[in-house]
Amino acid sequence: MKKTLTVLMMALATNAFAFYENPHEKFDMTRNKTNDVKIKFIQAKNVTQACEAESRRRGFNGFGIALDACSFYNYNYTECTIITPLVANFHTLGHEVRHCLQGAFHK
Repeated sequence: MKKTLTVLMMALATNAFAFYENPHEKFDMTRNKTNDVKIKFIQAKNVTQACEAESRRRGFNGFGIALDACSFYNYNYTECTIITPLVANFHTLGHEVRHCLQGAFHK
């Protein structure tokens, strides 16, 4: 994997995580890889299409599933890009921001 390129983040999939993730579950903020990250937000009419395009632009193979949102961070956690729909909820946004802070945190 190319370390100088952005690391592709796991994303919140429409069906994969919706039933397994508690939006009120607490998590350990001391596990953050950074507390100082620049986040760029992109709002898209078609999130899945935008996430697929961003993934491929970064040299990855895409997700191949329907997505609610996605995030991409660089290998040293200084910059992160989050793609959301035009209207998002706190849970989706918080989930993606957590990726920016903690990387691939999924169990």
